[in-house]
Amino acid sequence: MIRTSFAALAALLWLTPAAAQERVDIARSGAVDLAYWLHGPEAGIPIVVINGQGVATRPENDGLAMALVAKGFRVILFDNRDSGQSTVLSETGSAAYDLSDMADDAIAVLDAAGVARAHVAGHSLGGMIAQVLAAEHPERVLSLISLSATSGEPGLPFGPAMAAMSESPEDPDAPMADQLARFYRIYEGEADKMPDAEVAARVTADMAVQDANAAERQMTAAINTGDRRELLRTVELPALVLHGREDPWFPLVHAESTAAALGGAPIGVIDGMGHIIADAAAPTVADHIAEFVKGLPVP
Repeated sequence: MIRTSFAALAALLWLTPAAAQERVDIARSGAVDLAYWLHGPEAGIPIVVINGQGVATRPENDGLAMALVAKGFRVILFDNRDSGQSTVLSETGSAAYDLSDMADDAIAVLDAAGVARAHVAGHSLGGMIAQVLAAEHPERVLSLISLSATSGEPGLPFGPAMAAMSESPEDPDAPMADQLARFYRIYEGEADKMPDAEVAARVTADMAVQDANAAERQMTAAINTGDRRELLRTVELPALVLHGREDPWFPLVHAESTAAALGGAPIGVIDGMGHIIADAAAPTVADHIAEFVKGLPVP
């Protein structure tokens, strides 16, 4: 049960002047404008972080980005199409796209940022996009980090979040902010809990898109792409699979399937983390990524 009015918290955050002053750059991918941000030293190790379904970037307080910057990375954040400050597509035929299109979006961001090659870390749906990016554009990728994602292997079980998402909310007429907060708590599962203020900040960013079908279009892109195991077997780049031990959406078997398709890629299991990379878990995730990258040959 949500005890705090996330609608009120989100409204306060929405009206904070700093939120309107964040500097955003725009990359162009066909007819799609993609909002992106750069953090960290220009000479830092380039890494692009790809968000999950319906998730908008929190450019000034993204826990994982800040933790990676502290490790010496040059972090590239961007909003996927149909999320955040990027183009929201119509409900007509122009909205038909798949993960290859979304991977092309990431290439457009790298081009606009002037980055020839980067490590690619994607979370959930973003991990699926990152997988396709590594397979279809290996010349632009230094390594693949698949976070809380899946290979798309048919028949793999879902966790308890699937049933929870199917349940009717206590108040079906609750404000959109409270409904989004409920989703975050479901995806959090039994992992360490995020503070209400963090959930509210995430909800505020996500509410930039008012099209209720936008996130569904992103999920349809993954469904249209389907089973990616054969595609993953073509990836010859260094790869790392990271997963929350308490993930209530994709149980660990999804990480194992992904790692196996990548030729036995190492798996790092994060204790105390569910499906969401909470800001409190971000330093541990960044530690895993930094250790992995440190062991790779210098390009």
